[in-house]
Amino acid sequence: MDFDFSDDQEQLRDAVRKWVDKGYTFDRRREITHAGGFDRAAYTELAELGLCGLYVSEDQGGMGMGPVEGMVVMEELGRGIVLEPLQQAFIAGAVLEGYAPDALKAAWLPQIAGGEAIVVLAHQERKSRYNTQKCDAQAQQQEGQWLVTGTKSMVTVGDHADAFLVPAMASGKLALFLVAKGAKGCTTSGYGTQDGGRAAELQLNQSPASLLTLDGQTALSHAMDIGIACVCAEGVGVMDKTMTITVEYMNTRKQFNTTIA
Repeated sequence: MDFDFSDDQEQLRDAVRKWVDKGYTFDRRREITHAGGFDRAAYTELAELGLCGLYVSEDQGGMGMGPVEGMVVMEELGRGIVLEPLQQAFIAGAVLEGYAPDALKAAWLPQIAGGEAIVVLAHQERKSRYNTQKCDAQAQQQEGQWLVTGTKSMVTVGDHADAFLVPAMASGKLALFLVAKGAKGCTTSGYGTQDGGRAAELQLNQSPASLLTLDGQTALSHAMDIGIACVCAEGVGVMDKTMTITVEYMNTRKQFNTTIA
């Protein structure tokens, strides 16, 4: 088995690394944190590199790449401790591509790929304790329209998102819905997080929603797998950068007129 990266993957890595080194300095990150933990301009720059459409098919305006490329990108973003939630674009792109009806794909995937729309997963509930099979949110059909009621916590950049992927119980089975920002009964309350980023509480009260799939558990498990892999790859990037900085310091730091390394 060949574990070497392809030329295209190496070029992708180089492009992201250059952006992190030149466009996302620690000073910029500090400014973003002080401003609330999210910068739409920085997210747009990621979209201009084509990264928001990494998991979106070429037919829908994306790059049509896969998990290896996603991990390459997230590792490089980890080197800069980038706050903007690109992993949410990966999750939304993959879930919509894999489970949504054609009309929803056409409506949202090009916007996700272009960075015009930020679609985030809103699955956490206070009582769930990270168990994805526990869900208090409820969905019901009225006159051909799905309505969702429930509260979701720790929704990544929830007060800046344009739509939410929301798991809810429909006739006793977990289903997955898309709720657009501005829908009736949809409100958010944002706050900063410990890592300098941003999240929000999402409240839905009989909010109109579009059904992605009635097999919500499969779709949600897929989304969670992507998110976990992204966090792991990002962590590798953080550790790599930390090691580099530590070695540089030890080779220049002097004690009693002698370098400590």
